[in-house]
Amino acid sequence: MLQTDVPPTRRRVVLRAALDRPRAGRRPLRFHTVTTAASARQIAAMGLDGVHVAAADTGGQDAAELVARIVRATPLPVLVDLGPTGDADTVAHIAAAGASGVLLDDISPDDGAAGDAETRVRTAVRARHDPALLIGVRTTTDRARGLVDTIDRARARLAAGADLVVVEAPASRGTYPVLREAFTAPLFVTATPVTGGDPTSVLLPTVTQLAAFGVDAVIHPVTGPRSPAATDRGSRIPRDTGTPRGLADALLAGARRDAVR
Repeated sequence: MLQTDVPPTRRRVVLRAALDRPRAGRRPLRFHTVTTAASARQIAAMGLDGVHVAAADTGGQDAAELVARIVRATPLPVLVDLGPTGDADTVAHIAAAGASGVLLDDISPDDGAAGDAETRVRTAVRARHDPALLIGVRTTTDRARGLVDTIDRARARLAAGADLVVVEAPASRGTYPVLREAFTAPLFVTATPVTGGDPTSVLLPTVTQLAAFGVDAVIHPVTGPRSPAATDRGSRIPRDTGTPRGLADALLAGARRDAVR
């Protein structure tokens, strides 16, 4: 059974260190979206590197309480997607629950306007008491606005203090290297396929291909990755899993050292 009493601060430090290492040719970290503590335990046992929680999909539960239960259930880093919110109190409560990072939407899904995204990033940065807490901005590659607009918006959020960029469902495989070249900050992508348009967008890149593109991390949806090329038949978990326990090895090794001091 996996030990789960890894302090939140250590999870944040280990995650930051993993993202700070050059990733050229290294497999991306793999996060999986969960909605329950039980599913978070399964993700750790399967060898993935972290879990992702969408605050909007908590089924009426208090988001901070759900995050706290998930943190207690797994030794892995927990990223919490706050959507278009991100006021100081929310960030503080989610961080106190043990989250390793929070993600803020760059564009409101309600009106399609970026609004005060930079203000929300600055507010989140001021609200974190642990400097190791990651603040990420989640954006999209909107075909109407173009990839240049996506890059410009993300760079503005990074300048406001965000630590990483999450790009929602890049429209084609050709988009990945362009995004990697555009940012020095860690690049996360979501494993949500986009059909239509460029035929290379129908199947998601494999973990090996994402590594070649220089992607730092991939977030799989709660239903699991849908690309046959990126999964083992029947398991719906990415292939090329790397180390047996992903980041869990580093986290648990540190916890064991602390326990014997």
